[in-house]
Amino acid sequence: MTTRPGLRERKKAKTRRLLRQEALRLFAEQGYDHTTVEQICDAAEVSPSTFFRYFPTKEDVVLGDDHDPPPPPPATRRDPWEPPTDVVRATLFDLLEQRIGQDRDTMLARLRLVSRVQPLRARMWQQQEAGVARTATLLAERAGRDANAYDVRVTAAALTAVTTETLMYWADHNGEPDLTDLFTRALTHLGGLTL
Repeated sequence: MTTRPGLRERKKAKTRRLLRQEALRLFAEQGYDHTTVEQICDAAEVSPSTFFRYFPTKEDVVLGDDHDPPPPPPATRRDPWEPPTDVVRATLFDLLEQRIGQDRDTMLARLRLVSRVQPLRARMWQQQEAGVARTATLLAERAGRDANAYDVRVTAAALTAVTTETLMYWADHNGEPDLTDLFTRALTHLGGLTL
């Protein structure tokens, strides 16, 4: 059973959303490179110090999932007889729901920026190693395996790469087709991912 966040946490989440919303609006209106942190702060009616409490850099307002509230705990361990590909698929779809299901339009706007702005794309690639580690942990917890096992890490690396490319394709095609369909095709194409 989950508890409702307290007032302080709700206010912080509201401020984070407002900063991101105003940043994305300004990026769309005047371009990423021509938008300053000060302009974002003016639009959101907060100080630069408030901005930097939520997002250490301007790039983080687009890419900063590490500074968002933590995702819900991973789903419980799967049945021991379940095929590894089903564990992989279930984990990936849970991650999609956490990251995109709650606010598709905002995520699409963020991904479009990453696709079109070279410094954001470069920063995203720098974050891939941490993404592999997070995915390996989720896979290992669901499958009852060690996150540092070679096959778990290779599967996590493949899923991270497939996730990135699928999300970029989705953004480049204006949010079409449905992400679940795209990822189902990607996993089918990858074939026998194992744990």
